[in-house]
Amino acid sequence: MVTLGLLVAVAAFNAVVDPFGMNMMVRAEGLNGKKPAIYTRVRLFKAYEVSRVRPQTLILGTSRSHIGFSCSHEAWAQLEGPCYNLAFDGATSREMFAYLRHAYALRPLKHVLLGLEPYHLAPSVSTVRSDFDPLVLRDPKGNAVPRWLSGDLRLLISLDTLKASIQTLEAQDSSEPTWFGPDGQRLGEVFFRQIDGKFGQLGPRGYFDMTDQREVGYQTEWMVAAKRKHAVLRAEPAPDPNETSLGYVRRIVAFCRTHRIDLRIVVTPAHAHQLEIMAASIDWSEVERKKRDLLRLVDEENARHPELPPTPIVDFSGYSSITEEAPPPPGSRTELQYYWDSSHFKQIVGDYVLDRVYGVSSPARQVPSDFGVRLTAGAIESYLLEQRARQAAYRRRFPDDIVSLRGLVARALGNDQEERASGLKLDAERSALHRETRAGESNARRD
Repeated sequence: MVTLGLLVAVAAFNAVVDPFGMNMMVRAEGLNGKKPAIYTRVRLFKAYEVSRVRPQTLILGTSRSHIGFSCSHEAWAQLEGPCYNLAFDGATSREMFAYLRHAYALRPLKHVLLGLEPYHLAPSVSTVRSDFDPLVLRDPKGNAVPRWLSGDLRLLISLDTLKASIQTLEAQDSSEPTWFGPDGQRLGEVFFRQIDGKFGQLGPRGYFDMTDQREVGYQTEWMVAAKRKHAVLRAEPAPDPNETSLGYVRRIVAFCRTHRIDLRIVVTPAHAHQLEIMAASIDWSEVERKKRDLLRLVDEENARHPELPPTPIVDFSGYSSITEEAPPPPGSRTELQYYWDSSHFKQIVGDYVLDRVYGVSSPARQVPSDFGVRLTAGAIESYLLEQRARQAAYRRRFPDDIVSLRGLVARALGNDQEERASGLKLDAERSALHRETRAGESNARRD
């Protein structure tokens, strides 16, 4: 009885303080008005937040979509029901499929915007992050009672929640601003300028360079791990196609079309530096193959429901006047116009994306004509060729940036032979790129 009474007391205390925003029964400044734990448990917080909002328009994606897309955009005013940004950092396609089903179980959806990145289109098995908790998510065909017992009640009596409740009480005097919008968006202006100390400490250019270095790590970590183990990369049995990252994208498309949900797919716009890091880490043809695979997948699912409008794919990830924005000089405190760093675009870019995808025309914004291309079977090859030409032109314009990024990748891979030859190799590449630049400028003058 003592144990039971203690558990009841802990559950009641956690329910009132509510550090993860599970129920919002009590909302009082000085008690739980500020909930710092939601920023480190975003997946958990959004699982319950979407239960309260019960949206009919949903944004799915990673931190890029989390930061860049706002439900205040004019496009959503034309659509039915509340809008909610259910994107979160590092979202995998498997996680996004689970949250899509969760939101649909709460209220049938009408519209979904799906923001994808190249890693979502991989043929490898899709994983989940450590803070993904499927026990708090609903299933359209499931029973809510087991979910309440295994999810809600488990959290209310857990030591982790108790610690978070205590930290919540201690944080009420904090002056830290809120950086989640009521629609689930992470507010970039608040997060980068007031919360993330490195943005102010390093300055916009330093932070941009730091993000480049992180991306190099993400792109090369599996190759570095293989080298450390002296492993020989060999062919392994192909995974179940339904369990791959691309397979879960197919599940999302199939679910939306089966349930008559208007799905729009966008490949999100990273800065060209990230494209060059990918090109230096893997063969560029791999990036092209992923886009072909995505188009083929969506065309197949479109064919299963010919009575519905086809699900569109709009690629914003290519080289364009937006993604090719020149970073400020080293040491500069000037912010980029379109990006917070080389991965995360600002809301103005997100507004451009939504304008293009939903056919919105705003006198306050003029979407650049080269930003956003709809992928179709008839035009995909010419588009990929055009992108290769733009890639070459970008390298001629920014030879020092290209050489620097290639150097980061070479050092991350740690190849002894490359390390010994890196100085000569990079100098040769820099000279060649400079020659290409001068030749291009000379040809332009003759033309």
